[in-house]
Amino acid sequence: YRNDTGWRMTLSLYASFAINAAYTIFQLGLGIIHSTIWYYSMAAYYLMLSVMRFYLLMYLRDGHAPGEDKKSELHRYRFCGVVLVGMNLALAVIVYYITWQNRTFVHHMITTIAMAAYTFTSFTMAIINLIRYRKYQSPVLSAAKAIGFTAAMVSMLTLETTMLTVFGGEANGDFNRMMTGTTGAVATLAVLIVAIYMILKSTRELKK
Repeated sequence: YRNDTGWRMTLSLYASFAINAAYTIFQLGLGIIHSTIWYYSMAAYYLMLSVMRFYLLMYLRDGHAPGEDKKSELHRYRFCGVVLVGMNLALAVIVYYITWQNRTFVHHMITTIAMAAYTFTSFTMAIINLIRYRKYQSPVLSAAKAIGFTAAMVSMLTLETTMLTVFGGEANGDFNRMMTGTTGAVATLAVLIVAIYMILKSTRELKK
């Protein structure tokens, strides 16, 4: 596990894909039951995460070592960038519902604190891994870590919404809306920048 980067990444993608796929089905079921765009947009977001991780997983599962087939990896890297653009649309809908429709996530205070510890750890590790895995010169590994970074950004938005509800209450409605709107705008902009960077970089490398 420590020495085989490809196997470690494959295991990580299996776990994240399984979780994302299960959550997609769950959110889709809630969307069908409640007939609301909120759950459908959440399902779309997790579906796109699942599609990207599955696509990268198929490459590593075939026995390819990271960086072995650069051209094939660049195609997958660009594909993930394109999907991220679509995912950004689903994220924009989520941000709209959180900010202007006052949709939120309500948890117990202890659960919220545990979520905060997990989210900040995940976000920190996502940034570290995004930098660390660049040395392998593998577009597939870079794509996997870029996906992890964008997912961590959305987790931060979810956490902020939860904490404002639990600790701030509904009395600070305008303040909560301003905070979630700002964070949501930053998250969607960050995801869009990552997506465009992946598309442009892979296209430039493929032309070479």
